[in-house]
Amino acid sequence: MRIRPAGPEDAPAVAALLAASWQDAYAALLPAAVLDRMAERILPEWQALLAAPPGIVLLAEKDGEPLGVAAIWLRGEEAYLDSLHVAPGGRGGGLGRHLLAAAMREAIAAGARRAALRVIEGNAGAMRFYERLGARPVAEETGEVAGHPVRLLRLHVDDLEALAAAG
Repeated sequence: MRIRPAGPEDAPAVAALLAASWQDAYAALLPAAVLDRMAERILPEWQALLAAPPGIVLLAEKDGEPLGVAAIWLRGEEAYLDSLHVAPGGRGGGLGRHLLAAAMREAIAAGARRAALRVIEGNAGAMRFYERLGARPVAEETGEVAGHPVRLLRLHVDDLEALAAAG
């Protein structure tokens, strides 16, 4: 397996990977109509993001097959974890932790001193994952996914060095 920076040419693979992950992880939390067309909805967004990323986007792959993606947007001293997704068949083996740690090491090198992320309320697996890595809930927020309202939990991580060493 190799972890490398994602580039503009990776947008279709990233969008497909994200859509598959969302369809699996959020099937009980979001309407099927929202999830069914996720890849085509997010492809233009990821084409633009990968053309000029506002931070770090890493892609994990094996034999050219995308296995996971991590995207961290840098906002001053904050590393905002926008996306961390592993292909549905590859979960539970440590890939998400390795990807997150690699991205956090780059964020620290770029000046990040704290991290934040949001999790859709009800995603118990994601909450357990991030809490094991030192994240703590700090606020509830409202948001939307493709026009569908969602409740979000904002999490903060203060010990980026521990998070970077977790992989």
